[in-house]
Amino acid sequence: MLINASGWLLLGVRARGVLHVGAHDGEEAAFYHGQGWGPVIWVEMLPEKAAQLRQRFPDPRTDLVIEAACWDVDGQSIALHRASNAQSSSLLAPREHLVQHPDVGFADDGELTTHRLDSVLPESPTFDLVCIDVQGAELQVLNGLGKRLEAVSWACIEVSTLPLYAGAALLPEIDAFMHQHGFVRIARKMAEDHGWGDALYRQAARLSRWERLALWLRSRLWHSAMRIRLPSKVPAWDNWALP
Repeated sequence: MLINASGWLLLGVRARGVLHVGAHDGEEAAFYHGQGWGPVIWVEMLPEKAAQLRQRFPDPRTDLVIEAACWDVDGQSIALHRASNAQSSSLLAPREHLVQHPDVGFADDGELTTHRLDSVLPESPTFDLVCIDVQGAELQVLNGLGKRLEAVSWACIEVSTLPLYAGAALLPEIDAFMHQHGFVRIARKMAEDHGWGDALYRQAARLSRWERLALWLRSRLWHSAMRIRLPSKVPAWDNWALP
């Protein structure tokens, strides 16, 4: 996570349960459980990574591991573009990623059958924090949540300002989708000039004006602490403007 643990707490993130899509090695487990944010559902598309996660997290009551290539439709066969570092593997073909990270190679590695999240998630446990890190397929994964998105309060999503993968949704499209579903973006941190980073969203449709004001103040405080310059003109759905 580019927005580190202390940043999450400063921004007021709280969770009763976590859905983490693009689990990789489950690096965030200690933080989630240290805050009492459980149970955690880990979703991973690479079979060997999912197997490792099951060995690491043997109790599905606290850490449920689901192996699934998440998309916005069920049953579609899509080529897997496997990266030499594993974590950059994607269902989308690499594009600017080859320029930004020339040390990472890609190879076609067969096909995976896709699943919508609302098709593979159990009815319980519940979750109100979603983290999505799926190398360009974030919008497809969000669409695949369907009505399960209605119960989400917080979302941390990897976003891109460059077309790192062919057909990947860029930050304005993610912002627009989240705004349509009642979320505001309260934080964003980019990985230098590589065209990708993390964005944190809060479901604000059900918040009072005072709660929105507190959210805005936390956002300003975090950006000031991180020395991240806020733009003079921002989209209407950013609460960097006074709510």
